[in-house]
Amino acid sequence: MIIQKNLSKILNKLEKKWVALSPDYKRVVASGETLKDTISKIKISDRAHVIFHKVIPGSYAPSA
Repeated sequence: MIIQKNLSKILNKLEKKWVALSPDYKRVVASGETLKDTISKIKISDRAHVIFHKVIPGSYAPSA
């Protein structure tokens, strides 16, 4: 699966938030501070067709 390069520019603005992505990963459908907030912004009929994702900070590095 290839994610569009321009999506990273959008996601950088949404660090530490939950986002709902379109099935083709080309746009953010909704975003919120919590998953519950993000889900509530999407019509019930569309919820099965989006990908939920927590955006981590760009400076995040897992510790060993």
